[in-house]
Amino acid sequence: MSPQEWYGCFRHSWQNLLVPEAFQHPGKYNRGVLDRIYDALQEASYLRPGYTIHDPFGGVGTAARRALAAGYYWQGVEIEALHVAAARANFRLWQEPWMQGTAVMFHGDSREDNGLGPESVDVVMGSPPYDDLLNSSGEGPSARHDSKHHRPENSRKLSSAPNYGATPGNLALASSRPRRPGELPEFDRDALLILGQCRRLLRPAGIAVWVTKDYIRDGRRVPFSDRWEALCARAGFVCVQRVRAMLIDPPAFQLALDGTATPAYKQYKSQWRRDAESKGAPRIDHEDVRFFVKRTEN
Repeated sequence: MSPQEWYGCFRHSWQNLLVPEAFQHPGKYNRGVLDRIYDALQEASYLRPGYTIHDPFGGVGTAARRALAAGYYWQGVEIEALHVAAARANFRLWQEPWMQGTAVMFHGDSREDNGLGPESVDVVMGSPPYDDLLNSSGEGPSARHDSKHHRPENSRKLSSAPNYGATPGNLALASSRPRRPGELPEFDRDALLILGQCRRLLRPAGIAVWVTKDYIRDGRRVPFSDRWEALCARAGFVCVQRVRAMLIDPPAFQLALDGTATPAYKQYKSQWRRDAESKGAPRIDHEDVRFFVKRTEN
């Protein structure tokens, strides 16, 4: 399965669209990526007015903004009380009389059922955190928003926190290193519980969409997106489409004084990542958007 490439997703920020406290969340969706996901789901008839979207990593509710405008019911589950409060404040900020959709954020643990009934949602959409609280290098899903590393157009006086929170059960706290040989790592165990709940909630004809990204640890690229896909497969999902949301624009060519042309790329990356890549660190030129359906039981 050859991945599609989406360009132009990272040209817009959340400036003036979120309450200030929402900018503390380190792993907000990118607006352009969300729009492309919603467009793709609508074009394929996975989303129609009145359909329900579930986000097990609700965060500050950024994925709900488009749902409110389009007439969907959006529900999220978030374990950190601080982010729940920010999400609810965002919902109040976005509410307009003409909006037909609704949004609710549950303060709960996505490893559990949270009182939600089986086969009750049409779309699962989420962006899982990395393991081990980002990682020691400072690279992570939040790097493009982090107070030290984010792009200037994302800057705020109240800026991104260095982690997702400290509530027990937060997937970002879980380690990917098994405690004993042959034992399932804590991150994998908890992720499978979350994915199992998502599968239980999803209607048979529904679809799950995950936004992930590889990262660098100890100078090496960690294939987090492939790892998440493997966990999805283990939980009973089948990947049906892979998309690369490109962090660079298609190359333009610059002419040197001697007449030679060299490719030049506009990049939508943190300054930290650009500096690291200029010194030889592995390149990461895209986020991953992967679409899954429930595997049919024989």
